[in-house]
Amino acid sequence: MALLVFLLCSGLFHFTFTSNRLRMFDIGPRIKWSGASNHCIQNNESPVTLYDEEDDNFTEKFRDSETNYGIWLGLRKSRNLTWSNGDNVSFNKSSVSLTEGEQMCEAIDNDTWTGYTCSEKKHFMCSKDGTYTLIEKEAEDWCHALKYCRTHNSDLVSIQSERENELVLEKGNNRSFWIGLMHDKWEWQDNGCSSFRELTIDPRPGEEKECAYYRHGIMYEVGCGQCHNSFCSKGDMRIKVINKNLTWEEAFEYCETKHSGLLWIEDEEDQDAVEQWLERSDVVGPFWIALRQSRVFGFWIWRDSTVSYNNWKNGFVPESPSSHICGVISDRTGNFTWTDENCLFEHPFLCEEEIVYTNMGLTADHGHENHNE
Repeated sequence: MALLVFLLCSGLFHFTFTSNRLRMFDIGPRIKWSGASNHCIQNNESPVTLYDEEDDNFTEKFRDSETNYGIWLGLRKSRNLTWSNGDNVSFNKSSVSLTEGEQMCEAIDNDTWTGYTCSEKKHFMCSKDGTYTLIEKEAEDWCHALKYCRTHNSDLVSIQSERENELVLEKGNNRSFWIGLMHDKWEWQDNGCSSFRELTIDPRPGEEKECAYYRHGIMYEVGCGQCHNSFCSKGDMRIKVINKNLTWEEAFEYCETKHSGLLWIEDEEDQDAVEQWLERSDVVGPFWIALRQSRVFGFWIWRDSTVSYNNWKNGFVPESPSSHICGVISDRTGNFTWTDENCLFEHPFLCEEEIVYTNMGLTADHGHENHNE
């Protein structure tokens, strides 16, 4: 918290924010896959990527509350094999052979290229300007390993020659670790990096099954010419509900370490996104958020910025000296309003996690059918 005090005293606040920060969803018209994709794009959104079981559970409840029909996902066959930094695969020692709908990620294991399920947790190797760094302090799934490398270095390591392979093996020192190669015949249109994959082949005969839709908790491989509701999202930050009872400081540290930080709410659109998510959560609040009162000045702050938009219970901002200095957001029983709380109480909490993308050079240009179909 010393950083917060410094920022407050120095006046070094940052008030410039991007719009559509927290991820939010909506369901549109029944249409073919390419039309659904275009519908999302025309509304400055993207077809939805599912990242994990939490996304899967939310999607099932959201669909059930909005439509009786299936919804298109942003998943379609077409992915080319490239390194995560966008380089073509000109050197390859992989023995991976994918089954239908399968996704595998490449690791070095006992000095051998070996494919594993991408959700498996391993150490990993990052590279920057020809320098290789083996990260062993914490095991991650492939996508979170990629996120770490892009945050702290450059990218997961790519290997373009026998010489580079020898250098990677030498640096790996007989460890098992991820490298920057994902094997997947399917691609999420927004290039979101997801290790969640539970595709089921639609048994009905018809056109080639190259698109994915979702109904009753199941992802189906189907023909792209079928008609289902579009399912779109906007925002680059995922909302993560953490069902652990911790103090505010402990929750703050947990989110900083494992995600992108304790969640903060910039504006009414962020508040709506949080409400949309919590309405379909089974976790009972209140939830810690990154809301804290300055002991020095008395006003409320989000990490390194003051609170402009607010949703305080009964419309009253808690003030010193009678207020507690940490903030929570209620669950649906409290209409998702904010209240002050003793920082030493233990509650579940909300983290935010920046979405990581796979090959940043990939483009999403799949559709051929007219978007009005």
